[in-house]
Amino acid sequence: MAALVACTNQNVPAPSPSPTSPALSQAADLRTRMDLLMSEQVMIVAKETAAAVNHANSYTAYASLLALNSADLSGLMARAFGNTAGVEYAQAWNVQNGFLVDYAIGVVTHNTDKANAAMKALATTFTPQFAQLITTTTNLPNDPTTQLIAAQIADDKVVIDDVFTANFTAYYSDLHRAYAHTSQLADLIAEQIAIDFPDKYPGDPSNRLVDARAILNLDLQEHSYLATLATDATLNHRDTERSAALHALSTNTDALRTVVEDSRFALALTEEISSLQSYALSQDPSAKAALTETVASQLAAVTGASTSAIAHHEEATIQVVDDQRSGAPTVADDDRSAATSMQPIADSIKG
Repeated sequence: MAALVACTNQNVPAPSPSPTSPALSQAADLRTRMDLLMSEQVMIVAKETAAAVNHANSYTAYASLLALNSADLSGLMARAFGNTAGVEYAQAWNVQNGFLVDYAIGVVTHNTDKANAAMKALATTFTPQFAQLITTTTNLPNDPTTQLIAAQIADDKVVIDDVFTANFTAYYSDLHRAYAHTSQLADLIAEQIAIDFPDKYPGDPSNRLVDARAILNLDLQEHSYLATLATDATLNHRDTERSAALHALSTNTDALRTVVEDSRFALALTEEISSLQSYALSQDPSAKAALTETVASQLAAVTGASTSAIAHHEEATIQVVDDQRSGAPTVADDDRSAATSMQPIADSIKG
């Protein structure tokens, strides 16, 4: 079985979680879910912006997915703080999404006034209001919370700018940084919620086993979204972007090596990436079989996940590629389904 290592300076394999493991607590569930939702928003904004730049039909689909992500985050907050707070979080998050979209549209259409107005609103309206909402509901200190939100907005701006200028080497590096930075705020919120509501969220969300679970879930969600960014670039003959996306996937696989120590795991992911590219290029049935049979079996051999669960993820990813090829309006929802199907795989991997 694969071994997990926690996010510490010591590269020590974590012990196997038991049924009462800290990694399986409700506090751990909260942190993992919060991390995934807030980091996912970065990926959706990036994909929506790319669709705008490339004049792709998927723009509307990813805009709708952004709203769904917001609704899910609102539900998470409502469970902790009540329905009124959940609505307030949704409203604030939607304000952010709206201004980010306005900035992207302003950049793409060379409307400098629109872009500047959006960034000003993010800095002077969204950031202080969202920070105050977090402070009021969680009692987290306002200044560091504000700094984290402002840094995230700056990260998102850089990602949008990279897409527009087609600076794909910088884009994938900046996308990873923005994705990773978002989970820092998510961690703080989740940890404070667990402190404030110990009966509702028993457990320690900062436990090193929870660190390992959260990191693995984030890395595998990122892997899924990067894989479909790469196939979209391949299908649309954006060769420079394809090369950068594949490099980002390689970097992601290297990161996973530090969490899942069994070398067969990284080898299986590498085989998955190669087979997805082959399928995108030619719809080769053998590439499809390699994903749903060979890769699924390889990953099942080194995780606690069943072959059928992993095959489900591969089939979901194949569906995204088919959507990208045909321009199906379901592409964003299917993209999310593929990423979400990584979660039971991540949670099955034990020491």
